[in-house]
Amino acid sequence: LDLVVDVIRNPTFPAPQLEREREVQLAGIRAQKDEMLKSAFKTMRRGLFGDAGYGLDMLGTEESLTKLDSPNVQAFYRKLATPDNCVLAIFGDVDTKKVKAAVEEKLGRWQSGSSIKLTNDAPLLSEVKRVGETRDKKQAVLIIGFPGTTIYDADHYPLEMLQEACSDMGSRLFVRVREKLGLAYYVGAQQLLGLQPGIFGFYAGTEPDKVAQVETEMLKETALLRADGVTAEELKRAKAKIVGQKKIARQDLG
Repeated sequence: LDLVVDVIRNPTFPAPQLEREREVQLAGIRAQKDEMLKSAFKTMRRGLFGDAGYGLDMLGTEESLTKLDSPNVQAFYRKLATPDNCVLAIFGDVDTKKVKAAVEEKLGRWQSGSSIKLTNDAPLLSEVKRVGETRDKKQAVLIIGFPGTTIYDADHYPLEMLQEACSDMGSRLFVRVREKLGLAYYVGAQQLLGLQPGIFGFYAGTEPDKVAQVETEMLKETALLRADGVTAEELKRAKAKIVGQKKIARQDLG
């Protein structure tokens, strides 16, 4: 506990270690460019949210990383790493009363700071917006994204069902776009959830000359979903998959 508290309260961010982490992070940014689906989602987020919030890449940019040094990293840490913004998790074969008393003794004098302020603004879209990037690749990725919801909104539960119903090998997207028409390598749905309204998107990996046809077919399926919803069988399959995943997740103590 003494060591953890020292790390939390008195980090120095020594230059050699900071440089090593910078190189690791720069390598991660470069590697992302080879991951077409991840790159496409990043482009869509930037198109919806601009240079703020979900529009930013958690890894930063090559330009921003080169400007970081120990003093400004330390100043940023001091600003954000306050009791208001932190959670300390301890698990194992411990005496909870003793642990709580020890933590309060070590961290009880930790001064509160400025807590993070969030707005609850969803991206404003009055018309269809198109963004794109071209790479020297023989594959294209199409994402059709819609403004989503937050972790606090009850709508995120049916959207979780919809994501699952549209993402497995028996889904309507897979059967129609990939199996029947042979237009895509993979298809699915994904939602981005957080404290602020996120995104719900349908995606497909295809050949560059088939993008327009894939878009047409995927929009047909989304129109059917909007008009009729999922079928009873789709909902049953999605529920079973999600319940199974949650049961498996409970086996991880962390």
